[in-house]
Amino acid sequence: MIDSERFAGHVDSVRQDPDVARVLGLEVSNRLLDAAPDLVALRPLVESVSSTVISSPAAGAVVRSAAVPLHRAITTGDTALPILRIADIGAVAIAALKTVAPDAAAKLPDDMDVTLSQIGASDFDTKIVSVVHWVRIAAWALPILAVLLLAGAALLRERTWAQVSRTFGRSFLWLGGIVVGVILGATLASVLIPTDDIKGALTVAAWHEIDGRLWIVAALALVVGLLGHAMGGIRSVPTTRDQWLDLWHWLVRPRRATRTALAARGALIVVVGILTVLRPLAVLAVLGSAAGLALVGWGGRDLIAAAISWLRSAEKKLHLEKVTAPLAALVVVALVISSVAYLAWPKARDMATVAQNGSDPKACNGYRELCDRRYNDVAYPATHNSMSASDGDGWFIGEQPTGVMGQLRDGVRVFLIDSWYGQMSSRPPTVANTESSRAEALAAAEKTYGADVVRSALRVRDSLDLEPVGAVKPYLCHELCELGSTEWLPLMVRVKEWMRDHPREVVTFMVQDQVTPEDVESLLTSAGMYDMLYTPTPGGPWPTLGEMIDSGRRLVWIHENTGGGTARPWVLPSDTWVQETPYEFTKIADFTCRPNRGAVDAPLLLINHWLSNFATRIRDARTVNSSAVLGTRLAACRTERGQMPNFVAVNNYAIGDLFTEVDKLNGLG
Repeated sequence: MIDSERFAGHVDSVRQDPDVARVLGLEVSNRLLDAAPDLVALRPLVESVSSTVISSPAAGAVVRSAAVPLHRAITTGDTALPILRIADIGAVAIAALKTVAPDAAAKLPDDMDVTLSQIGASDFDTKIVSVVHWVRIAAWALPILAVLLLAGAALLRERTWAQVSRTFGRSFLWLGGIVVGVILGATLASVLIPTDDIKGALTVAAWHEIDGRLWIVAALALVVGLLGHAMGGIRSVPTTRDQWLDLWHWLVRPRRATRTALAARGALIVVVGILTVLRPLAVLAVLGSAAGLALVGWGGRDLIAAAISWLRSAEKKLHLEKVTAPLAALVVVALVISSVAYLAWPKARDMATVAQNGSDPKACNGYRELCDRRYNDVAYPATHNSMSASDGDGWFIGEQPTGVMGQLRDGVRVFLIDSWYGQMSSRPPTVANTESSRAEALAAAEKTYGADVVRSALRVRDSLDLEPVGAVKPYLCHELCELGSTEWLPLMVRVKEWMRDHPREVVTFMVQDQVTPEDVESLLTSAGMYDMLYTPTPGGPWPTLGEMIDSGRRLVWIHENTGGGTARPWVLPSDTWVQETPYEFTKIADFTCRPNRGAVDAPLLLINHWLSNFATRIRDARTVNSSAVLGTRLAACRTERGQMPNFVAVNNYAIGDLFTEVDKLNGLG
């Protein structure tokens, strides 16, 4: 709650909740219809577009860009923050409606301004700033103080380490039980909260955003508590058949139970029953976690017993009578906590696209069948604007769900990227194009997205008047670096590490190059990739994938503008080596296989397969990346052009059937 970047991330996750997107979409639709009453006949379409834009990854950068300065204004009292115009954020989202009513955005009110400096200067927020200051201190001080107080209380009250362990165990078991109770109660309450209004939808979505981390807290507390009991010699944890039967009888058929025990048992059963009816998957997840924790505690108890027995057998030689128990406790608790935290902490998920083939030491790009095929006889999954990632912090208008590294893990092997020279701006971490290229980049961005959307995006990013102040470096930007950038060298270092760990993969980069071949050579040399570059022989046959892998030369490098000449023959000019299809389509009926750029006898064929309607690209991808559309077009282009479609480039590659259709081209599907 007090870290601006993490707070913005939570807000963005809540924004993507289906119920939140639905009610916010309805609210936005109502505002739009108030401003443009002539759209009332199209209300269902307006509501659908609004909800889609709000929930799509494309809106993530807008939400985070708005949430971070707003949060900082409230929590730091910074009165120098700029004015944020809500209309600017709206202009980006409303661009999706231009296909419905081109004049809708023009009818919006122009008095929707919020001044963050006023928010940060208010008396109410002065109190918030003070509270946040003390919360930041308490966030690290209170846990340390709690542990010290608990240790001191146990040492003052108890005389032996076994008794101290029991005290610790009981304390952590109470903590875990309380947290579990809070989670179950809040989960039950969230199920009963109606989500047909903004308040209810936001409340439920916010709870879902944090309950996972509370389960981690509960799991750690319970594990530590069980271990404390085990180390203290407590035998309340069932270990024998009779003890397990006694526990079962207490749960199912109590013979001798106090009223308190009966009430506790009844309440527990009722809560679990209600949750099972309303949230069956959540209950199954909890039961699975509980079973795992029980196994960890059971196994940990045996490990502790074995360790203590071993230490006691050597205590006469090592004189460890007084430190045996605390040492064992410290080591085991540290191991268990670190293991559970590592396993329970949320991790990024890769698509299961080529994972089943990636471990074969004799495969080439995932399949043995491809090893004997020449490079230009193989089809490869490719991404357009590969660096433009919706989940990247620095990208305003993303065209892929994740960046190059995530795409590599998912099976993409050809990357269409744009390179520019950029500099860190006067407002870090935003990167700006160099002065010499800024005008060109701005014109290209306005051509792609429209001047109004670009201007609104720059206002939201506070980038209208940035001053480049840092060192000039190569960046990957889609025209205007202010709307998103990735420093090129660190990325290629990571790509090199990935290729080192995956020695049976051939990778291709096709670069729209504003960076010179000389600087690209320096960059790849610094990244340690120079020895991986492959140089084909003009007019000669390409090698097989197996031959490229065996030689270590398995990185193909293509430039759209400037080739490497005789000095750098590995920089392949695309007009000589690649022929392609057109790339500006607005509807499926416009797709064609006719020649566009590149020589008609070029050995490689690039299929550009996406629609240029950036405001609806998520919805577009669901259709154009499907087998019905993509597969049909690939078959037609293969016949019409008379050669294998080598690079199949799409937007939002994770949506649809890209990998399936590429496998079919390769005869693997």
